[in-house]
Amino acid sequence: MTTAFVLGNGKSRQGLDLHKLREHGAIYGCNALYRDFTPDCLVATDGAIGNEIQKSGYASKNRFYTRRVIAGSGAKALSKEYRGMSSGPNALALASLDPHDVLYLIGFDLGSSDGRFNNVYADTQFYKKLDDPPTFAGNWIKQIRQICEQFPDKHYIRVTGVDSSNITTLAEVANLKTISLEQFRNSLNI
Repeated sequence: MTTAFVLGNGKSRQGLDLHKLREHGAIYGCNALYRDFTPDCLVATDGAIGNEIQKSGYASKNRFYTRRVIAGSGAKALSKEYRGMSSGPNALALASLDPHDVLYLIGFDLGSSDGRFNNVYADTQFYKKLDDPPTFAGNWIKQIRQICEQFPDKHYIRVTGVDSSNITTLAEVANLKTISLEQFRNSLNI
């Protein structure tokens, strides 16, 4: 069985050593993750961050998908089937299309525990301020559920921390389970 880790940028993923995570499987990520770490696949659906990534030269050396490809950048266009989805769900879709059996969703907090913007890149270029209200997660939840249901033979595991929201509609998805960050660390011994 092969494993993939799909990283959202919610605060619950802070403190994880992504280099150690790579020892256990492929890593898919979103948006500004490339500023700190090079995943096996990166996705950015927002035009501003997508352009930043392409203009930085990142896409010419790494696997990167976006909605609006700059000619000659090396970026790849997102599949029409998922193009309307957000970055995290697109990263999940790409990981699902690749030959992975178990897919962990890490940093998909889908809300906020303190009523503030929940993103590790808050207060940086192209992101809201830390004190801004959280981003509406309803579309992300619907998109994640759709992808999990589209790939019934895959096993999805959402890893939650103190900043993660409890999403009851995801509990209804047969091939998606939720574990705590502590359980995740113990299962991989990291």
